[in-house]
Amino acid sequence: MLIYLKPLSIFPELHSDTLFGAIVSAISELFPEKTDEMIDSFKNEPPFILSSTFPYAIDDDRKIRFYPKIIAKQSKDDFDENLNPQSFKDYKKVKYVEESMFFDMVKGNLRDVDIIRSLDDYSKVKTLLSKDKIGTEFSFNENIIPNNSVNRVNNQTEGIFYTSGSEYINMGLFFLIEFFDEEYVPIVKSAIRFLKDRGFGRDISNGKGQFDYEIDEDYSISSFYDGNDFDYFITLSRFIPNEDDLDKINEYSSYEIDSKRGKSRSGEIRKQVRFFKEGSIFSNYGKYYGRIVESGKDSPAIEYGFAFPVKCIGNREA
Repeated sequence: MLIYLKPLSIFPELHSDTLFGAIVSAISELFPEKTDEMIDSFKNEPPFILSSTFPYAIDDDRKIRFYPKIIAKQSKDDFDENLNPQSFKDYKKVKYVEESMFFDMVKGNLRDVDIIRSLDDYSKVKTLLSKDKIGTEFSFNENIIPNNSVNRVNNQTEGIFYTSGSEYINMGLFFLIEFFDEEYVPIVKSAIRFLKDRGFGRDISNGKGQFDYEIDEDYSISSFYDGNDFDYFITLSRFIPNEDDLDKINEYSSYEIDSKRGKSRSGEIRKQVRFFKEGSIFSNYGKYYGRIVESGKDSPAIEYGFAFPVKCIGNREA
């Protein structure tokens, strides 16, 4: 299932962990009797998995989807003296590639070095790269927004905190969900409807984080594979590995690591959580990859860390 989010105001960045947290919060409001059961399911076999959000551009009646640039190993043999250094620098700034390019790369039909050598033939808008120029003008601009922190007891301003978000013109975001337990399909749909009315992010009281949405139930990643079976996968979500996942990392794995440290509403600083970033590549050996992590003592929270796998070839050098 694919869900399009059309921001109506300044909209926050939504990685899989943030998105999952918002959906769980909505479910706890709508179906409080299901929340504990659902969290317990994720400790064993997840009833569903989801990706981070990625951008799409609107071109007339088409939605042109962009996926994260694959984190590939670089081979020095391919980067010869004929490679334009500026093209290499420009390509490093790309974060997302258009869908058809992404799946050509997944199947090994297109390499990073191929793109770099003919980068002038592609269309680049900020961090997005596509094969062809998109007819409609589209853009997204990130904003850092100052907010006053108010003590709810005495109604006094205590300081300023900052939130970030983006404004989208002829653009939006999308994410993917795969359900393993069909019971959760209407529950998650209800959560999305609830979030539409409530909004995403911390600053919803000022109208930020509002959106419309559209669900494409027919979209399937598997339709891009043509029956091929690959030995590796690319994660489209933040991925917190378990011990088995770590044991399967080998010389053909390719990844970047990042971390986060959450903060509760009461001010408690939660423990640091490390994860593999979207676009990382690992050995394809099972049905589920990753886990949820419980953090916080005064205000316990769940950090979502299941991979959203897209099968791919191994050893993607350059």
